[in-house]
Amino acid sequence: MTKTILPVSFFFGANNKIKYSSLYDELYNPYEKGNHIVLKGGPGTGKSTLMKRVAEKLEKNGYFIERGYCSADPSSLDVVYAPEIKFSIFDATLPHIVEPVMPGVSEHIVDLGVAWNREILKENISAIGDLTRTNRQLHNKTAEFMHIGAQLDTQSAIISGKFIDEEKLERFTLRLANRILPNKKSNVKGQIHKRFLSGVSPDGVVVQHDTIVALSEEIITIRDEYGTVSPYITSYVCNCAVEKGYDVYACYCPLFPKFKMEHIIIPELKIALFTENSYHFSIADGGKAVNAARFYDKNIFAENKEKLAFLKKAKKEVIEEAVKKVSLAKDIHDKLEAYYVNATDFDVINEISEKIIKNI
Repeated sequence: MTKTILPVSFFFGANNKIKYSSLYDELYNPYEKGNHIVLKGGPGTGKSTLMKRVAEKLEKNGYFIERGYCSADPSSLDVVYAPEIKFSIFDATLPHIVEPVMPGVSEHIVDLGVAWNREILKENISAIGDLTRTNRQLHNKTAEFMHIGAQLDTQSAIISGKFIDEEKLERFTLRLANRILPNKKSNVKGQIHKRFLSGVSPDGVVVQHDTIVALSEEIITIRDEYGTVSPYITSYVCNCAVEKGYDVYACYCPLFPKFKMEHIIIPELKIALFTENSYHFSIADGGKAVNAARFYDKNIFAENKEKLAFLKKAKKEVIEEAVKKVSLAKDIHDKLEAYYVNATDFDVINEISEKIIKNI
């Protein structure tokens, strides 16, 4: 994409109605040339530490990389991706299981489980089993609350759709796209890279603001509490940019990972469109802002204001419950991790790490 000083970080997964949605398939095409390392192994076996070392090596050699963090533990890496050299290394264990399509060709399995003392693990089978079941139950509960949050958000969008002046919104969006997207001589279309910029974590809703700063000089903030205006603007501008030959990071809402685009980043133009609401605040300092209210029919809005306030409060409470559940899951995961750490020979892990880094 582009050279940056600040780190570029995203999330590649989100809990939702279907339990977990992964964007791993955005990383590469297994039928094309590439070097993609598929890490297998349990918790506490050094996957994240290995990926951090790989990221540092790649950056030291001048490559642009993306870090993909785990929303269940934002300090832990799930992915390191270097598009310039078609390289990635990622955690392919639950909940983001990957089974290689072209093993040994473009994908290479690395099993960190070879460093385990299996006898130690077997001695703790009962405790490990209980913790594993509890951890999965808590993540399932997180997904259920996220699903309820999505339903409440959908109701808000249905109501707010009634007081949006669609023609006014369309005219504005067309002008915006024409202003910020210069024509290019090339007829080659750009590419859309799907990502999550935010995630529901044990610390609440986490937003990767550094990524916006690293890839953008102009940040256009869309202040949209009810999520009806910003998806239209971001989707339209995204599609126009791609048609004109620009690559775009399209960042989706974790509640609607398949179709609700919240933010976009166009690295070549150093422009970002960022949706601001109760869960993510813009960091734009003196940048341009679009207030969704400018497209409202104020009379119809006033008639529905009470309903929207109720749905907003209910959604806030549901997301807070999701945060509590994922926080409990993190505590359980830490206890589970301790058993695996105790049973892992980290000299073996270091040898594997050194081999991978050397081969890069």
